[in-house]
Amino acid sequence: MEKLYILPRGTEPEGKTIASLIRSRDRKKDIKAYNLLEKYYNSGDVLLRRTPHKLYAITNYARYITKTNTGYFLGNPVSYSANDKVNLDSILQKYTAQTISTLDYELATDASIFGHAFEQVYVDEGREPKSTKIDPRNIILVHDDTVNHNKMFAVIYSGQRSSQEYDVTILDSGNITEGKLTGDVLAIDKQMPHIFGEVPIVEYINSSDRVGDYEPVLSLIDARNILQSDRVLDRERLVDAILAFYGTAFSEEQRKQLKNSRMLSNLPPDAKVEYIVKNINEADASVLLKAITDDIHMISMTPNMTDENFASNSSGVALSYKLIAFEQHIKDKERYFEKGLMDRLGLYYQFVNSTKDDAIAKDAVDIIFSRDLPKNDYETAQLINLLLDSGLVDRETLAGRLSFVKDPKEIVVQALKEKEEDLKLGNYGTGEPDEADDPLDEE
Repeated sequence: MEKLYILPRGTEPEGKTIASLIRSRDRKKDIKAYNLLEKYYNSGDVLLRRTPHKLYAITNYARYITKTNTGYFLGNPVSYSANDKVNLDSILQKYTAQTISTLDYELATDASIFGHAFEQVYVDEGREPKSTKIDPRNIILVHDDTVNHNKMFAVIYSGQRSSQEYDVTILDSGNITEGKLTGDVLAIDKQMPHIFGEVPIVEYINSSDRVGDYEPVLSLIDARNILQSDRVLDRERLVDAILAFYGTAFSEEQRKQLKNSRMLSNLPPDAKVEYIVKNINEADASVLLKAITDDIHMISMTPNMTDENFASNSSGVALSYKLIAFEQHIKDKERYFEKGLMDRLGLYYQFVNSTKDDAIAKDAVDIIFSRDLPKNDYETAQLINLLLDSGLVDRETLAGRLSFVKDPKEIVVQALKEKEEDLKLGNYGTGEPDEADDPLDEE
């Protein structure tokens, strides 16, 4: 399921067109899939098939997979770098003012759950560009039927399907239109132009087919939860097992005695009493549970951090080999997420370029992702010293390798400034005046 809506190039967002999109069979399937994926993430009623009993033990593997992928992918905020001819300060200030890194994490979480995420860029009351997340169940982004599948318009809607009445907001390359859709009739309340030059909606896709991180393993999650529930139910049945008597009768007085003292007396010599229970093979159940768990991690390409293979005494190289599939999966997510970030940058660039004289070229910008893994700054510092002496790598790039450095450019400028001040004072970095400059020596 690609969750992609394509219409002929030049199609206008009229009432009939919007109504057919909202009520289409594909849209109904998408909404059903979105709701199901959210239930798995929130540990709702996640059974895809009937079972003879209710689930007792649910392991929220969907949340584990999403949190692990998103945390590793965007646990550290995205940074931006540009060449000397491009000034990103104005855009980055607007990013910082609204804590855009938090929005990035929320968008990555939505992409992990639903397979894609949506962001709307708009201008607030203070005439500043802002970004907000849109629930995939409330937006339809329409592409044209050309090779590039360019964005034509987007429809943000809310309302009741039963009454066929929706409040809609239509965004195209030039206008934002608000109105009410009743049946196939669109009544426009307000229409205003925007300055972004294209549809101000950014889509962040998780993969080429817009599939979420745990969507391929839903049946395995079901199987694991059913197996765990069966084991819990077996234990409950063991407590409520039937007591069988052989070679004797069981009177009401003996029943009361058994209930009060948990003992029986006056039984015939050849009498036998035992519980009727189902034999439980815990070894087989544990083997099956491990096999299902391993399949969940293998198919979702998410490592099991509790596995013995991730022991603390494993070398960094050994752990890297174990994380190869996971790292490749994150790189795929990074490629598609980077495209969304570049689209956002283009919208902000259009806003800045329309209100100021400085032009920002998008193709001169690099988006840098930093994995959220434990860092060995001591080894990194040794490597930096070696590369610094060789002159093969610039100082800003080397400073950016340190985990505690947030702004490598600022750090390098500050370090050079302190070095110049030390040289002027004759400290040479030691904090003590140089003996050659001591006036007592001249006397």
